[in-house]
Amino acid sequence: MRRFVYCKVVLATSLMWVLVDVFLLLYFSECNKCDDKKERSLLPALRAVISRNQEGPGEMGKAVLIPKDDQEKMKELFKINQFNLMASDLIALNRSLPDVRLDGCKTKVYPDELPNTSVVIVFHNEAWSTLLRTVHSVVSRSPRRLLAEIILVDDASEREFLKASLENYVKKLEVPVKILRMEQRSGLIRARLRGAAAARGQVITFLDAHCECTRGWLEPLLARIREDRRTVVCPIIDVISDDTFEYMAGSDMTYGGFNWKLNFRWYPVPQREMDRRKGDRTLPVRFGSVVAPLRLSRAHTLAMSSVKQPLTPSLVARDTSSTRTTGGWQRSGWTSLKTSSI
Repeated sequence: MRRFVYCKVVLATSLMWVLVDVFLLLYFSECNKCDDKKERSLLPALRAVISRNQEGPGEMGKAVLIPKDDQEKMKELFKINQFNLMASDLIALNRSLPDVRLDGCKTKVYPDELPNTSVVIVFHNEAWSTLLRTVHSVVSRSPRRLLAEIILVDDASEREFLKASLENYVKKLEVPVKILRMEQRSGLIRARLRGAAAARGQVITFLDAHCECTRGWLEPLLARIREDRRTVVCPIIDVISDDTFEYMAGSDMTYGGFNWKLNFRWYPVPQREMDRRKGDRTLPVRFGSVVAPLRLSRAHTLAMSSVKQPLTPSLVARDTSSTRTTGGWQRSGWTSLKTSSI
């Protein structure tokens, strides 16, 4: 009789522990699902950059195609920033891009004593993936000795993930990153001036919040400024599709400018410039445009604040040697010159 009671106690205890184990397994598996779902909805691209998967969506600048079942959700997300946010969030923050430079650009050697630069990026309610992909491209494709700092200027953004989450994220980067907050919506130019005033680099480089720097983008820009600090330089502007985020190389035989109706257009390089370069397409293109005086006057002001003798700004040089910065959305009208260094 005692043996029977003892067996009943053992079986009851074992069953109780089995039920406890099942409960704990179900509980923690549900929590993991919740956490995973939350992470996917808030910061979907954050996982991609950690994995550093060189074979993932969008790698080497390839197009990202959304399945038909997700087309309606894609269209709704498109309205948030006027580009395919679903495609962007599938791409790693540090995605790879092809090197489309001319062979002559790849073999150029630049001086070791180049000035360093502060990169100023202004954003307003920018998507997490595009903003941080811009930052990662600057960090990973810029020589560390030439990159003094990155300054992010928040033009009164309202999205919560651009507050504490962004500040915590940039603290982990190997390059100093400052975040300046505008008290009220002030516009691109005032926000850039705020960033320029806080910069401590020898050169100030302005970038949009939704572009990607390619390999060898920085050295030729700084080399031109080292030759003549009055020079304002701008790289070739390639294109990122707003629909598929495909990277498409731009032409080094065109330059941007405005017509008399103030419409931006791409114009062929004048014959006089082709003759001056004597067929060497790695040399910069010199041109003047309506854009130039705006940036030149700012360059003059910054220079006068630190140099006593007056400086006469020179022509804008569109550098073609090793310099590419992708960033023009194909159909969103963002095709103006995106990168300037002063």
